[in-house]
Formats: sequence, structure tokens, C-alpha cells
Amino acid sequence: MTNGKLRPEDYMEPECPLCDKPVGYRQKKDMIPQQRISQKLDEMMGAKDHAGAERMLKYWLNEATANGDDQGKFMIYNEMMGFYRKVSDKNNAYDSISKACSMIPMLGYSASVSGATCYINAATVYTSFGEPELALEYFGRAEKIYTGIENLDPIKLAGLYNNMATAYCSMNESSRAWELFSKALDTLKDCRGSEPEQAITYLNMIDIIMDGDDKEKEVRIAEHLSRAQELLDSESVPHDGYYAFVCDKCISIYEYFGWFRYVKQLKERIASINERT
Repeated sequence: MTNGKLRPEDYMEPECPLCDKPVGYRQKKDMIPQQRISQKLDEMMGAKDHAGAERMLKYWLNEATANGDDQGKFMIYNEMMGFYRKVSDKNNAYDSISKACSMIPMLGYSASVSGATCYINAATVYTSFGEPELALEYFGRAEKIYTGIENLDPIKLAGLYNNMATAYCSMNESSRAWELFSKALDTLKDCRGSEPEQAITYLNMIDIIMDGDDKEKEVRIAEHLSRAQELLDSESVPHDGYYAFVCDKCISIYEYFGWFRYVKQLKERIASINERT
């Protein structure tokens, strides 16, 4: 966070592509444990074990390659995009984009959620490294896929809106960004388990409020901080590695606005989660 603002690398999270299995595609049986890898990665990132996280990703990439697990390789490249973005390694992040996107046609993901997810992950990397126009091109590819999918998971659609909004923020197009953040919240409001994503959205919107000339900006900022707190404190939210990661990224903005008692609570929750994992 810089000057009280959350940075894209603080809150934009890569999604784990679904294991779509297009007709005619043959996959060997020795597949890497994608869900377990993602969970472990969340835990390691929550504990800020970046070196360990990179070793784990490289290990499973080698395993997927050796076993002929193309879906697993695709998943790891997507996770690598997010990992290298968070550690500000542009070259490796861009290399991961190239390798993941090149696999989309071969896997039959060009019209699937998995393909859209890959494009969103790539776009968030481009936003983070100061190329929002290129990011919007990839977001557009994802949006085109999403519009053709019935009964799409609302969390995925909200994620697209949130990340597109971030790109527009970096281009100083605040009105368009606010519109997209609002659409994300509207999409998530009835979605069970989406409290952490909603909290992050409310905190993201504070950036726009701070940059505006609203005479009631302090009141509106306090309202957004309070709403995010309510969501993070929801009893229905599981206190797992992902929750610890989200809390960690929220701490800096609460510190900036002097919510030190709540910062202490968030740090205690993170410590408790890390002790269990």
C-alpha cells in the first residue's frame, strides 16, 4: 500500500482454472492435486513464505510435465502469474502469461471458464505492471467468453468487474471504475461465502473517494471501512489460509486510517490461522 491506497498486487488474486475436459481430449491419469496445491499456496502466501511458494510451484510444474498432465501445467502457469506479480517479478510473470495462453486452444478452453480465467489472470498482471490498455484487451477476451456461458458463477463475474475497475483506476477513469466496483458488489450481495471479496471491493472504492472532491469524503471513507469490517467479521467466513491472506492485505489501509484496535484483531486472526497450518 502506498499513501493509504491498496496496490493491485495487494488484492488481485489469480483464480484456479477449472479442469474442463473437452470432447476428444485425452489426459493421462497421473494428475497433480490442483486443489491441494492451491490451498497450500494460499497458506504459504499468507505466511509470506515466498521462497517456499516458488519452490512448490516449480516442483509441481516439473511433476505435471513429467506425467503429461497438461491441465496441471496450465493450472500451475496461472498460479505462477499471480505469484510473480505479487513478488514484482515482471519477466517471469510475463513468461507465465505466454505459456498459459498458448495452451488455451490446445486444451479446448477458448470458450470455457478456464480460458476466461486465464485471460483475467493475465490482465491483472498487465495492470499491476502499468499496462492497463493491454490489460483491458485481455479482460475483453474474458468478458466475451463469459457472455456465452449460462449460469456463470457470480463470484467469477464479480472478479472480472473488480479487476477491470482496477485497470480503469490506473487510467484515471474513476467514474467507469466506480461503476464496475458497484456492479461487482451487486453481483456478490446474495452470494454465500463472498464476504472477503466484498470487503476488498469496499476498500478498493476508498481509493476513488480519496481522489475525489466530495465534501463528505471522510464520512464515506469511514462507511466503507466499517462495511468491510462487518464483512470480514462475518461468522460465516471460514478462517483459512485465504482469509489470512485477505486480512493481511487489509491491514495497511486500516493502519493508515488509524483503526489500530482492529488492526490488532486482524493480526491475531492471522497468527491463529498460521499456527494451525
